[in-house]
Amino acid sequence: MRKKMFFSNMVKRFTKWSHKGYGVFESFKTVVTIGVLPFSYCLLAMPMATFAQPDSVAITKNVDIEEVVVNASKKASTYSELTRVVRVVNRDELGQRKATALGELLEQVAAIDIRQRGANGVQADINFRGGSFDQVMVLLNGINITDPQTGHHNLNIPINIDAVDRIEILQGPGAREYGVGAFAGAINIITKPDSNSSGQLSFFAGQHGLAKVSGSQNFGTKKLRSFVATSFDRSDGYIENTDFKNLNIYLHTSYTLDKAELNFFAGYQDKGFGANSFYTPKYPNQYEATKTILGSVSLDKSWKNYALKTAGYYRKHTDRFELFRSNPAVWYTGHNYHATDIYGAKLSVSRFYRWGKTDAGLELRREEILSNKLGTPLTDSVKVWGEDVYYKKGDSRNHLMAFASQSFFFDQFSFSFGGQFNHSNKFGDIWTWGADLSYDLYQHARPFVSVNRSFRLPTFTDLYYQGPTNIGNPNLKAEFATTYESGIKMDRNRLMAEVALFYRQGSDIIDWVKPANETVWTTINYTELNSWGTNINLSLNTKNLNIYTDRITLSYAFTESEKGKSELDSYYVLDYLRHCLTLSSQHTFKNLFLNWTIRYQDRNGEYLKYIDTNTSIPIAYSNVFLMDVRAGYVFKKVNIYFDVNNLFDNHYVDIANVNQPGRWFGLGINYRFDL
Repeated sequence: MRKKMFFSNMVKRFTKWSHKGYGVFESFKTVVTIGVLPFSYCLLAMPMATFAQPDSVAITKNVDIEEVVVNASKKASTYSELTRVVRVVNRDELGQRKATALGELLEQVAAIDIRQRGANGVQADINFRGGSFDQVMVLLNGINITDPQTGHHNLNIPINIDAVDRIEILQGPGAREYGVGAFAGAINIITKPDSNSSGQLSFFAGQHGLAKVSGSQNFGTKKLRSFVATSFDRSDGYIENTDFKNLNIYLHTSYTLDKAELNFFAGYQDKGFGANSFYTPKYPNQYEATKTILGSVSLDKSWKNYALKTAGYYRKHTDRFELFRSNPAVWYTGHNYHATDIYGAKLSVSRFYRWGKTDAGLELRREEILSNKLGTPLTDSVKVWGEDVYYKKGDSRNHLMAFASQSFFFDQFSFSFGGQFNHSNKFGDIWTWGADLSYDLYQHARPFVSVNRSFRLPTFTDLYYQGPTNIGNPNLKAEFATTYESGIKMDRNRLMAEVALFYRQGSDIIDWVKPANETVWTTINYTELNSWGTNINLSLNTKNLNIYTDRITLSYAFTESEKGKSELDSYYVLDYLRHCLTLSSQHTFKNLFLNWTIRYQDRNGEYLKYIDTNTSIPIAYSNVFLMDVRAGYVFKKVNIYFDVNNLFDNHYVDIANVNQPGRWFGLGINYRFDL
């Protein structure tokens, strides 16, 4: 649909608009009509959502922004969407994909490296552009919930896919917008309550004793809206000691005031799983149990040409790791217990002009850990809740983050720049910065360039872990990278395309290393690690073409990394995906549907494959070709579907010695209702 666009005092109209969901102009608390946007407009990303006063915003430049949900009641964090590689997965696409967990979904929608240790969301690591699992920030409704103990826990989020409204995926550095941790990329998971009374129940059963049940319900009025969701998953495991149980409970409430909105969300997760060879193949009978509690309260307010957002948040995560689930060795002294607490508060202010926008904000964040393995000795021991064990070690660190940015709009050009200051009581003062430039070319093509500086602080595991084969380093410092990126985005009729080239110069990169003739790994700051590559995303809307196909998408990523000269073996930084290709399609035949995804991945590096607990040989990661399929039938309110994971029954590993499941069948039913 294409219409004419102008800004008025009360109504904002746009021309040439995408039909997809995104979170950029949700901040405009006003009526928006869609119409031709020949100018390239850039909103610089902020650590929180931005909003504008309906009766005073007067921006005269035409804009061309793709994937926007124009609804003032649905807030989301924003990125520099015109000059960055951003992929948005909306609710409709979430329902179509053959995925039962967030990690599986992310693998299918973009060429992202998801290294799974267990199926169905048991544990997975997110890796962008050759980076490590500790270099990606995870946000929930714009709140940083990244775990300071280890990135292995970043996807321990108390929601299932049915509870997600959309997911925003930023491939590339985000420290300038979000601060510490968004080193190689970020994902933002967004939930929302509706004023209707819709709900759904889902049941799924499959091989290996797999059973899933979930339910969700919206309720409330136009001003006060709430959404509650719960789910329970379990399985006997696809091989010995891969069983799991997982319980999620989640609530999101929103209250609309005059030119303001108050939001509250909270969640709880309880998960336990057999961790066959997760951290060392010498002792495959491992087990892990985690619990997560999190919550946030935020207030969004707009007046005249200003927008204000304040938020407070809390997250607690506990972890019990058992090296021996049963029959422990005589030398085994007991399990590892950890508890992390995160407290934070942040505030941002935006000022809108005819020619651009100014953003500024502050965030205070505290990270704490209690453990019997990580940290420095405590003066007074703390009892582990529910266990006859005490935390005897711990640590904490405080962060003060301040950011400012400015955006300008000149005819067909848009330009933005900004920086962020981070003060840590443990790591001192650190600056990050960046700049973006885009140009509207022939209304359908938009070249862009950007440069951004990012950093990451070591996790508590990097600093303190002590084990039979791993020793942390309390003298670690922050790692840094400067990323240069250029590309072009195109939106022509039914085809949307994006091509980006990047080059990342990394310094003081943190990795676990060892001399070739030794067996103990330790953490150090590498002098240099440079990465370069490309991201290609294509999406073709084939609806109404009478070919029984709704959409075809293709994503490809190539990465190459080169570390500085060293005689040390690396554990993490060189095990990246060199080539990753994802092709998917959705088909409909009246009430029948068929959705499939094909994925090819070529992983760099090698690992020590254990023949038995005492014998290992070096072996390169093998290339793998995977296909997932979902087929089903849709009634008015009932959806019955059949899933096949790894259709060709290929055997592979994402992480050394952790075998992934072969072909896995399942049958599900989803019932939607309105009370």
